[in-house]
Formats: sequence, structure tokens, C-alpha cells
Amino acid sequence: MSLAYRSDIDGLRAIAVGSVVLFHARIPPFTGGYIGVDVFFVISGFLITSILHQEMTAGTYSLVDFYDRRIRRIFPALFLMMAVTTLFAALILMPRQMQGYAGTLVPSALFFANIHFEGLLNYFGPAADEVPLLHLWSLAVEEQFYIFFPLVLFVLMKLGGRKLAVGVLALIALGSLAYAESIVESEQSAAFFLLQSRAWELLAGSLLAMVTLPRLPEKAASWLGIAGALAIVVPVFAFGKETVFPGLWALPPVLGAVAIIMSGGFAPNGVVARVLSLKGMVYVGRISYALYLWHWPMLVLIAIWKGRHTTYIESGIVILVAGVISGLSLKYVEAPLRRGSALGGRRLMRIGAGACAILLTVGVALALQKVGRGVFPISPLGAAAEAAADDRSAFQRRCNNNARFWTPDQMQPIALCATGPGAAKGSYDVLVWGDSHAGATFLGLAEVVEKMGLTARLQTMAGCPPLVGGVARQEHNNGNVCASYVNAVMDEIRRVKPKVVVLVSRWSLWTTRAGNGFALVSDEVPGGAARDRVSSERVFAHMMERTVTELHTMGPQVIVLGQSPEYKPAPAGCVATREFNLTGGSEACMSQPLAKAVKFIGPANEVIAATASRHPGVSAFRMADIFCRDDRCTAGEGTRFFYVDGDHLSVTGARHAAEDKALRQTLMQALAAGGATTATAND
Repeated sequence: MSLAYRSDIDGLRAIAVGSVVLFHARIPPFTGGYIGVDVFFVISGFLITSILHQEMTAGTYSLVDFYDRRIRRIFPALFLMMAVTTLFAALILMPRQMQGYAGTLVPSALFFANIHFEGLLNYFGPAADEVPLLHLWSLAVEEQFYIFFPLVLFVLMKLGGRKLAVGVLALIALGSLAYAESIVESEQSAAFFLLQSRAWELLAGSLLAMVTLPRLPEKAASWLGIAGALAIVVPVFAFGKETVFPGLWALPPVLGAVAIIMSGGFAPNGVVARVLSLKGMVYVGRISYALYLWHWPMLVLIAIWKGRHTTYIESGIVILVAGVISGLSLKYVEAPLRRGSALGGRRLMRIGAGACAILLTVGVALALQKVGRGVFPISPLGAAAEAAADDRSAFQRRCNNNARFWTPDQMQPIALCATGPGAAKGSYDVLVWGDSHAGATFLGLAEVVEKMGLTARLQTMAGCPPLVGGVARQEHNNGNVCASYVNAVMDEIRRVKPKVVVLVSRWSLWTTRAGNGFALVSDEVPGGAARDRVSSERVFAHMMERTVTELHTMGPQVIVLGQSPEYKPAPAGCVATREFNLTGGSEACMSQPLAKAVKFIGPANEVIAATASRHPGVSAFRMADIFCRDDRCTAGEGTRFFYVDGDHLSVTGARHAAEDKALRQTLMQALAAGGATTATAND
């Protein structure tokens, strides 16, 4: 069964896809264009529920028919795009990048890409704009929704008819919205990617399709459409990275889409409906699915190939080409295969073809992962540089306290995250505590401590500095989990009583790089609630003072490691790219002027040194002294790379640092002062 065609809904699709495409192209005014996905969800929920409701009411509903329609609608353009993208990825991506790309094919083909990417795009994962199939997360959300929704709707309609279905679905929608709002600040990635926090947007369209609304006068309906258009257009320009999204901030575009669909039903000649029904708008709406599929991998692969983000002109050309491809896709792929007569009109054959497309994609993905590379080779130096990105210790991989839904009872155990004779007994002599930089630095220090016959323990939570007296706020993280973790570590220190505590962090995030995205806030500092660089630097000095004071009062000696130099681009990645592209000049990737490094790490190092000088039992050590000589800082030697990215040390780098006599002497003096008088270290 089909619905009467509404050109204004195709026009609304055009607004949705245009917003997303322009946002992805980094066109400055469209900073909130991501809300186009929310509009798509509403449209999808409305149209599909309208058809399902009609079929269930008429007694013609068939779940097999429903999935047959979904396959005809979704699969042809999707798997064509994935096949072509895979071909170009093999030509453009470096071996390690190709391996990562292959790892996204199976989740994309099996429609759990949203779950995969929610886990992949963590602190140590790739950047979003380096993942060609990332945009398929939204398609996965839809398909997961339609696994459950037809069955739930059918049961509700059988049990109590439309009224019961509307009531239960409304409660589910409210629960989904409440859940999204409850986690959006602490678990923004989960709120963004997962079905349970997005279902309400699809259900908003579903409820609109099922409720019986009193007929609105045409003039009122026309104004409703205008209000709906504003609710969509304003966020496209007003929202940005700092918007706490989705949650309640997704209500304007969602309700705006609902209002426009309602308005078009009651006032097809209203101003919004007429604009949306213009031929150009309708055509873009008709190709919107293909345009959504094609534009993102094209933008990503071209940016990777060029080694930088595309310019506005380049992005415009990419979008135009994607539009042409989308038009061809509609005419020669989607339209022919969307008909019920496709593949001889045999439903079983169509379902079988869909299953074959999935299996073929999975097979290609497994083969690519086994081969582990694309078409073109990379030099031995480039291969070593690529391998550096995986040069992380087992401790760093397994001992991070994941902030997602973290509670104190989930603290990583001592036995798992310590090395030395005391590990199995739950005791340790040296605690290396901090954010992901602590995890990166730990192994080198731990091996020195273990050679002394002592035990070292790692405590780390990514993005959480080891500081008390304030809160580490991030772009979409209120810092409460970090504060809870810091308190739990302090409690463990009181209980275990280690001899030395070593504080390690990317201090620049909270000083020279601080701003709305990363900022320390504290009600213990006048004006300390502001999320800007100046305030964060003041709070940083306060929190450093409080932290070392409290730690030393508890008993241990304290060593604060100043931050190692940061690099942009990442040295190993820079070398790998130049070697792969045969552009030469790899040596330029491996060093920077000392003055450039100090610009970012110097202010925090000065605060650390000044704080340590005021407290007996507290030492400051500048890691930059290890990696910088005279007026240059180096990120490696030959095929030895000291960094996995632009700021985290590799295992090679951590061991290189631990070989430094001054650092060893600082550690030995602290251990001796802390009571480990028999400890010695080999130079």
C-alpha cells in the first residue's frame, strides 16, 4: 500500500540533506547543519508508520513485504557506494588506514555502524573526518529501529488498536528523550550514536502519522509551517560544536519537521509547502538518499589524498560531482530496483540478492583485513612510522578507567595495572597517576621501578587531569565523572600509602589550549566558573597547589612531570604520509624549534616548577629536557619514533625517557625520601 505523494516532503528532504552536506563541507555559516539527520529521522518515521498503519488497519500487513521494501529502497545505492568507496580507498589509503577502513565495512553492511563508531571514535581512535563510512551511523539507527518497530506496532494494534499504540509509543518516545537528556553531558557520544537516545526522533514522526488531529484552518496551518521552518533553519546557523546535542536541544528541529509535515497536510498551498514543492527542491529531495551516501566518503578520501581539508571551492566541486552521481544513481540504480517488478518480481530473489550483497561485503572486508594493505606499497621507513601508531603498552590499553558510566566500584584493580612484587598483594611503592599521558609514560618508569625490586601502579582516565580542587570541563562532558574518579584515587592513596606519586598529564589542555572545549573550573577561585583560557590557567595553578599539598600531607613524595613537547602534524603520521606519497622531506616531520614547543607547554611547566619549589617533598621534572637539546626538539631517531600521535609518547618514547639519568635520579631521590632507602637503579 502506498501513500499519496507529497512534494513538500521531498522538499523537506532537500533541506535536511543540504544542511548536512554543507556542514560536512565545513562551510562556516552552517555550523549546526548536523540537525538535518534529525529531520530525516522524523520524515522516515512519518512515512513508514503511515504505510504500516494503513496496512495493519486494512489487514494487508506483511512483515516480509516490509523488509522486501526496505531492501529495495536501501540496498542498491548503499552497496554500490560501499563498493566504489572501497575501490578508491584501496588506491588512496595507506596500509594501516586501509586496515582501519576494512574494519568499518562489516558494521556498515550489517547495520550496526552506530554502535561500532560510538566505540571507535574514542580518545585514541581516528578523527571523525578520517572515517569514510562514518555517516552510515544514521542509517544503522534507522534500520535497528525498523527491526523492532513493525513488530511492536503490530502487537499494540492487535491488543488495543490505535489509541493503545499511540499511548505506548508516546511513553517510549518520552523515555528515549529523557534518557538522551540524562546522558548527553556525561556520555555525549552514546547520546549521539545509539538508538535508545535517538528513537524518540523517529517516533515523533510515527506519532504524527497515527494521531487524529483536528483540521487546522489553512491560514493557521500556513503559519505553523513558517514556525516549523524557523525551528529548523535557525539551529542550522545557531548551533555548533559547543551545543549540548542531541537531548532537549534536538527538540527544535524535530518539532520543526513535525510542524512542516502537519502544515503541508492541512495547507498544501501555504508558503512553506509551496517553496518546498519547487521543482529544484523536489529533485534534490528525490536524490537526497544517494547524495547523503556519496558526499561524505568523497570529501573524506579527497582530503586524505590531498593531506589537508578541502577548500570551499574544492568542497563545492565535490558536492556538485556527488550530486551528479546521485542523479545517475536515482535514474539507473534506485528507481529501477525500487519497483516491485525488480528482479522478475520475485521477492525471494530480491531478499536473496540483499543477503548476497551483505555476505560479499563481509567477505571483502575479511580479505582486506587479512591482506592488511591497499594497492600501493609503502617504504620500510613509512611502515615503521605507521607501526608507531600502535606502539602502546598493554598497561595503557587495558588500564584506562573508561569514563563511560564509570563509578568508583569499577576502578581498574591494582593486580591488573601494576608491575612488581607487590602487585598481586594489592600494594605498590610508586603510583603513576594522570590522564592518557600517564598511560603513555607508565611503562618506562615502571620498568625502572621493577628493576629496583619495587612495585609501580598505573591510575589513568583519559582526559582527566590528576588534580583536586576543581572540575575538568570538556565540550560535552561536565567533568563530574572525572571528579569522582580523582576522589577515588585519593582514597586509594590514603589506603595503600605509596612512597611516591608521579603526576602526569597533558597540562596544555588546561592552560595554553584551554577554552570552551577544555577548561578547569572551580568555585574555590574568584571568577573560576568561566570557561576560558585565562580563568582555566588561574584555576590550574590553584588546583596544582591544592593537589601537591594534600598528597604530601597524606605521606608520599610527589613528582610532577612537566609535559613533553607536542607536534602538529603527528611526527609518525607525517613521515608515513610523505613516504607513501613519495613527496620526500620526511626528516622535517621529526623535529621542531624549542621556542615553538615552549609556547604551548611552557606556561604549565612554569606553574609546576613554582609550585614544587614551595613544597618540600615535591619535585618537578621537565620532560622537555629529555626530548629537546639546544634550540630543537626531536620526536625520534631513525626508525625509532617517540610518539604514537602528536602528544602521546610511544612505548619507545617512554623507554627513551626512562633512560635519562636526571629523571632516574629524581625518582631515586623521591623513593629514598619516601623510605625506600635500599632502592638502587642501574644507569
